[in-house]
Amino acid sequence: MMFERSPAKIWRNRDVLYRLKYSYCRDCKRSFYPPRGRCIYCGSSNIEHRYSSGRGVVKEFTVVYQTPVGFTDMSPMVIGLIEMEEGFRLLAQIVDVKPEEISNGMKVEAVLRRMIVDGETGLIYYGIKFAPLIEKS
Repeated sequence: MMFERSPAKIWRNRDVLYRLKYSYCRDCKRSFYPPRGRCIYCGSSNIEHRYSSGRGVVKEFTVVYQTPVGFTDMSPMVIGLIEMEEGFRLLAQIVDVKPEEISNGMKVEAVLRRMIVDGETGLIYYGIKFAPLIEKS
């Protein structure tokens, strides 16, 4: 089954695709991603939707050398478990760094990058990936 991509569908999902929108439960005080209408921890519907700062820490990572068709130009691909400042975790690609330079505990930030190019239309789809955080002094 092929994932249906269309400019209209991407536009409708822009809050999740281009900004890290997450949910915060006012009852149990926990955050989770992607956003939902009910808390995944306590089941409460007392939910508030927020936007993440985009900063987090690499908790675990792996390097994928055999990438799927359509992603061979991204090989080797680093996938990391990122714990965000707001308390939720997500899986994402880590870019702009060599695999041997990544370590658990590395600070990263969300960046907008090319995800895939549609072969039929040439449309470029963008999404959130993570890059090493450059501290501003």
